[in-house]
Amino acid sequence: MRRTMVVAAVLLTGAGALSAQRPLVVTALNLTARSRGTQSQAVMPGDVLQYQLRFTNQRQGDVRGVVFTNPVPAGLRYVDGSAGADRQDVTVEYSADSGKTFAATPIVTEVVAGRRVQKPAAPAQYTHVRWTVRGSIAPGAMVTAEFRAELPK
Repeated sequence: MRRTMVVAAVLLTGAGALSAQRPLVVTALNLTARSRGTQSQAVMPGDVLQYQLRFTNQRQGDVRGVVFTNPVPAGLRYVDGSAGADRQDVTVEYSADSGKTFAATPIVTEVVAGRRVQKPAAPAQYTHVRWTVRGSIAPGAMVTAEFRAELPK
Protein backbone atom coordinates (compact mmCIF):
# COMPACT_ATOMS: atom_id res chain seq x y z
CA MET A 1 0.00 0.00 0.00
CA ARG A 2 1.36 3.42 -0.87
CA ARG A 3 -0.50 6.50 0.25
CA THR A 4 0.36 10.15 0.15
CA MET A 5 -0.71 12.42 2.96
CA VAL A 6 0.21 15.78 4.43
CA VAL A 7 1.08 15.10 8.04
CA ALA A 8 4.31 16.96 8.69
CA ALA A 9 5.73 20.43 8.49
CA VAL A 10 9.04 21.85 7.42
CA LEU A 11 10.29 24.92 9.23
CA LEU A 12 12.97 26.97 7.52
CA THR A 13 14.80 29.80 9.26
CA GLY A 14 17.66 32.13 8.54
CA ALA A 15 18.94 33.92 5.46
CA GLY A 16 17.48 32.72 2.18
CA ALA A 17 14.86 30.63 3.92
CA LEU A 18 11.11 30.65 3.87
CA SER A 19 9.62 32.38 6.88
CA ALA A 20 6.63 30.13 7.55
CA GLN A 21 5.82 26.47 7.89
CA ARG A 22 5.11 24.68 4.64
CA PRO A 23 3.40 21.33 4.21
CA LEU A 24 5.53 18.27 3.53
CA VAL A 25 4.15 15.30 1.64
CA VAL A 26 4.79 11.97 3.37
CA THR A 27 4.43 8.59 1.70
CA ALA A 28 3.59 5.45 3.66
CA LEU A 29 4.31 1.94 2.41
CA ASN A 30 3.03 -1.18 4.18
CA LEU A 31 6.19 -3.31 4.05
CA THR A 32 4.54 -6.36 5.62
CA ALA A 33 1.58 -6.46 3.20
CA ARG A 34 4.04 -6.14 0.32
CA SER A 35 6.04 -9.11 1.63
CA ARG A 36 2.80 -11.11 1.95
CA GLY A 37 2.14 -10.39 -1.73
CA THR A 38 -1.22 -8.80 -1.04
CA GLN A 39 -2.63 -5.65 -2.60
CA SER A 40 -5.00 -5.08 0.33
CA GLN A 41 -4.95 -1.62 1.82
CA ALA A 42 -5.89 -2.96 5.25
CA VAL A 43 -3.22 -2.67 7.93
CA MET A 44 -3.14 -5.81 10.06
CA PRO A 45 -1.71 -6.26 13.56
CA GLY A 46 2.04 -6.78 13.26
CA ASP A 47 2.29 -4.86 9.96
CA VAL A 48 5.23 -2.45 9.63
CA LEU A 49 4.73 0.81 7.74
CA GLN A 50 7.61 2.82 6.34
CA TYR A 51 7.07 6.59 6.31
CA GLN A 52 9.21 8.65 3.97
CA LEU A 53 9.45 12.44 4.08
CA ARG A 54 10.89 14.22 1.08
CA PHE A 55 11.83 17.89 0.84
CA THR A 56 13.10 19.57 -2.34
CA ASN A 57 14.53 23.09 -2.27
CA GLN A 58 12.48 24.89 -4.91
CA ARG A 59 14.07 28.28 -4.20
CA GLN A 60 16.79 29.96 -6.23
CA GLY A 61 19.23 30.01 -3.31
CA ASP A 62 20.39 27.71 -0.53
CA VAL A 63 18.08 27.15 2.43
CA ARG A 64 19.19 26.54 6.00
CA GLY A 65 17.49 25.52 9.20
CA VAL A 66 15.29 22.82 7.68
CA VAL A 67 13.44 20.80 10.33
CA PHE A 68 11.04 17.92 9.59
CA THR A 69 8.65 16.91 12.36
CA ASN A 70 6.31 13.96 11.95
CA PRO A 71 3.98 12.34 14.49
CA VAL A 72 4.01 8.60 14.96
CA PRO A 73 0.48 7.87 13.74
CA ALA A 74 -2.10 7.10 16.43
CA GLY A 75 -2.33 3.39 17.18
CA LEU A 76 1.14 2.64 15.78
CA ARG A 77 4.44 2.23 17.61
CA TYR A 78 7.78 3.60 16.45
CA VAL A 79 10.21 0.83 15.43
CA ASP A 80 13.43 1.29 17.41
CA GLY A 81 16.40 2.44 15.32
CA SER A 82 14.40 2.96 12.13
CA ALA A 83 14.67 6.75 11.75
CA GLY A 84 17.31 8.06 9.39
CA ALA A 85 18.07 10.38 6.51
CA ASP A 86 20.05 10.35 3.28
CA ARG A 87 22.49 13.02 4.51
CA GLN A 88 25.16 12.84 7.20
CA ASP A 89 24.35 16.32 8.54
CA VAL A 90 20.88 15.38 9.80
CA THR A 91 20.19 14.99 13.52
CA VAL A 92 17.28 12.77 14.57
CA GLU A 93 15.45 13.43 17.83
CA TYR A 94 12.30 12.04 19.42
CA SER A 95 9.44 13.24 21.58
CA ALA A 96 7.52 11.23 24.15
CA ASP A 97 5.24 14.15 25.13
CA SER A 98 3.23 14.82 21.97
CA GLY A 99 5.90 17.00 20.39
CA LYS A 100 6.43 19.45 23.25
CA THR A 101 10.09 18.54 23.77
CA PHE A 102 12.64 16.60 21.72
CA ALA A 103 15.87 14.77 22.57
CA ALA A 104 18.03 11.97 21.21
CA THR A 105 16.73 9.96 24.17
CA PRO A 106 13.54 11.49 25.61
CA ILE A 107 12.97 11.28 29.35
CA VAL A 108 9.65 10.31 30.92
CA THR A 109 8.54 10.58 34.53
CA GLU A 110 6.93 7.56 36.18
CA VAL A 111 5.75 6.86 39.69
CA VAL A 112 7.63 3.92 41.22
CA ALA A 113 6.89 2.88 44.82
CA GLY A 114 5.19 6.24 45.39
CA ARG A 115 8.15 8.27 44.10
CA ARG A 116 8.49 10.18 40.84
CA VAL A 117 11.37 8.72 38.83
CA GLN A 118 12.76 10.01 35.55
CA LYS A 119 13.99 7.46 33.04
CA PRO A 120 14.58 7.15 29.28
CA ALA A 121 11.39 6.64 27.30
CA ALA A 122 11.01 3.30 25.55
CA PRO A 123 10.85 3.67 21.74
CA ALA A 124 7.24 2.44 21.91
CA GLN A 125 6.48 5.64 23.88
CA TYR A 126 7.75 7.98 21.14
CA THR A 127 5.00 10.23 19.79
CA HIS A 128 6.99 12.28 17.24
CA VAL A 129 10.19 12.10 15.21
CA ARG A 130 12.16 15.23 14.25
CA TRP A 131 14.99 15.59 11.73
CA THR A 132 17.16 18.74 11.76
CA VAL A 133 19.37 19.44 8.74
CA ARG A 134 22.45 21.22 10.11
CA GLY A 135 23.81 22.27 6.73
CA SER A 136 22.31 24.11 3.79
CA ILE A 137 20.28 22.61 0.98
CA ALA A 138 21.23 23.76 -2.52
CA PRO A 139 18.63 24.80 -5.10
CA GLY A 140 16.97 21.70 -6.57
CA ALA A 141 18.54 19.41 -3.94
CA MET A 142 16.41 16.92 -2.05
CA VAL A 143 16.53 15.60 1.51
CA THR A 144 14.81 12.33 2.34
CA ALA A 145 14.06 11.15 5.88
CA GLU A 146 12.22 8.04 7.01
CA PHE A 147 11.06 5.96 9.93
CA ARG A 148 9.05 2.80 10.50
CA ALA A 149 6.05 2.19 12.73
CA GLU A 150 4.25 -1.03 13.61
CA LEU A 151 0.63 -1.81 14.37
CA PRO A 152 0.93 -3.78 17.63
CA LYS A 153 -0.31 -7.37 17.67
